[in-house]
Amino acid sequence: MPASREIVRQAAATARSGREDVCIRVEGTVQGVGFRPFVYRLARECGVRGWVRNDARGVLIGATASPGTLSRFENALRNGTPPAARIDRIYRVGTTETH
Repeated sequence: MPASREIVRQAAATARSGREDVCIRVEGTVQGVGFRPFVYRLARECGVRGWVRNDARGVLIGATASPGTLSRFENALRNGTPPAARIDRIYRVGTTETH
């Protein structure tokens, strides 16, 4: 199956399941302070599936869950960071297919 068809198939399956697939950008002091393990634990606790990685701008999170779960996850990211971390900005940057 061509890659574009697979992306459409996955997006349709996600939509049918009532789940959203988003990428979340986190900027600030989020590297070298235990932020990725924090994101991993928080995602598991919230029931969010996906991935997390560092890049030149901070941390990028690919997340799949219901809209309400994603909203709770984003709020928890803002309010429960590791002591040495500092978040300057959190925002959505598209879907995991675009990153």
